[in-house]
This record gives sequence, structure tokens and C-alpha cells, in this order.
Amino acid sequence: MGITKLETDVVNVAKKIKAGIEDAGEDAVKLAVWVQNNSAEVTALASLAGPQAASVAATGLALTNLAINAVKSAGAAVQPNGLNVTLDQATIASVKALIAAIEKI
Repeated sequence: MGITKLETDVVNVAKKIKAGIEDAGEDAVKLAVWVQNNSAEVTALASLAGPQAASVAATGLALTNLAINAVKSAGAAVQPNGLNVTLDQATIASVKALIAAIEKI
């Protein structure tokens, strides 16, 4: 793959992500669903900023997916005070690793 083709692909993915975010506007649920449906592109674009950025994107998308699934599962039963989401050990480890990396900056 030539560098020009790679640059074109990166620009196209970035435009797709920008358009999706703009379409979602201020509707957080719509935005979260869009991010969930386009997680591969978001993670791929973030990976260009370095391995830490890709890790941040992947962990963020995993957390977003957990929240989306919890809200969908609870449906009308969601309490006015909020909704608890349980994180497994792998997710907690990922978040802790990001905290340590961010604190080093």
C-alpha cells in the first residue's frame, strides 16, 4: 500500500468519524450507539497517535459498550438515581493501566 493510499484512507476514516459525531449532535445515546457501531474505525484512527492512544480508545469503547448494554437491559426499570455497571477484572486492569500512563504525562 502506497503512502498516498494510506493517507487517503486515514482522511476518509477521519471524515466518517467526524460526520458520525456531527450527526449524533448532542444526543448522548445516539452518539454512544454510533461510536459502538464504528468502534473499529475509531480504534484504528486512534492507533495512529500511538499505542497508548489506541489503548485509551479501546478501553473507552469497552466502557461505553458496557454502559449501553446496561441501559438497554434495564429499559424502563432504570432508577431516577442512576444505574450501576459492574466492571470485570480485565476492564479494571485496563483502566488502572491508563490511569498510571496518564499520571506519568
